[in-house]
Amino acid sequence: MRSSTTRPGDIVHISEMFRLVRSTGHILDVPDVLHRDRLALRIHDGAFSAMDLTARHPRTGELLSTVKFMVQTLAAAELQRELTYDGLRAAEAKGSKGGRRPAVTADKTGRAH
Repeated sequence: MRSSTTRPGDIVHISEMFRLVRSTGHILDVPDVLHRDRLALRIHDGAFSAMDLTARHPRTGELLSTVKFMVQTLAAAELQRELTYDGLRAAEAKGSKGGRRPAVTADKTGRAH
């Protein structure tokens, strides 16, 4: 995450968490890297957009367990959403419409009227 252009106190802006990381395991490293490099992260879209990934216990300085839990939970949900949309886009590119097939075909509904 750290590059030669970031300095302590800088805010890194990204559109969504999966622009920064590629797996749920990497997401768990983000709060530690932010703390170590004294950076802030602003995520503009997705489940992580409202989270403060830098919240730490005031006495111990440890990452709050609630933050860890929320990061793990949201990471799993966000990854599942991304994979689902990727699959739907791939199916659409192949000509598949997705969704359930109609219980009654269009030719049968036309005859019922």
